[in-house]
Amino acid sequence: MLKSKDKLTELKRLGLALIPVCGLLATLLLIPTIWGEYDRILLFTILLYVIMALSYDVVGGLLGYLYLGHGLFFGLGAYTTALALKHSQPLLLALLLAACLVLPAAALVSLPLFRLHGAVFALATLGLLLLGGQLTSNLSWWTGGAAGLSLPPNHDPMLTYSLALILSLIVVGVHWLLCGSRLGLKLSSIRESEEMAESVGINCGKVKRLALIFSAVPAALAGGLHAREISFVIPAEAFGLENSLAPLLMCLLIKPGTTWGPLLGALILSTAQEFIWTTVPSFRLSLYGILLIFIGIQRAKQS
Repeated sequence: MLKSKDKLTELKRLGLALIPVCGLLATLLLIPTIWGEYDRILLFTILLYVIMALSYDVVGGLLGYLYLGHGLFFGLGAYTTALALKHSQPLLLALLLAACLVLPAAALVSLPLFRLHGAVFALATLGLLLLGGQLTSNLSWWTGGAAGLSLPPNHDPMLTYSLALILSLIVVGVHWLLCGSRLGLKLSSIRESEEMAESVGINCGKVKRLALIFSAVPAALAGGLHAREISFVIPAEAFGLENSLAPLLMCLLIKPGTTWGPLLGALILSTAQEFIWTTVPSFRLSLYGILLIFIGIQRAKQS
């Protein structure tokens, strides 16, 4: 009897929690139809930043690895989606194909990667990012080479926006659940001391591989949505260093290893980027340098 009452209470709490979520969802869906195309594009960009920040945090925050290869999965997702769309496949199927490609790719690269630690791991992930961009440029018969691929016009921008909104809410929810789950506790244990985690029976290799897969799939879907939104994809942008630096900064800026930290970091960085882009666009990349110095100083003070 008591268990039934407890379950009923939990369901009531869940229902009450869903009310503001549904309200937020309805508001974000209505805003582009009321305010216009510029606001839709701005909100779409913010949603992609949220997806990239929280997916990066699984490895860069919860696991605590300095990770410079997040853009690899963004680029793979962008090109897989673009190639599927070029062959007249629907967007949902194209995104599904991107996820299906990236999932085994992440599992495969995780095997050698997580034998490395610290700066060597960071450099190896950066190397994979550069390799992905170079291979895409060289396979010109398939990917269009350095000139990239042009896609048919996006005739349903609200679909792209709605999918980004739904995906971002899913990523926020899954990340929040992950932080309080057994897997999240295992990731935190490995971050604190891998030797100690191994000594209490945690399979560190398996947990780290799962972390990379959890991180890679949302990044690939974000890349696919971005490719559909701009109807164009080139290696220099899809596999650009910015797609790895931006999530790193959004994750580390406030409080990594939490849901609200990268989420707030994404809102701050995307807003700052938009302000700089509309006022002093030549200063846009300088923002990354300033933030990296700021984060480095803060980390030095904490250590």
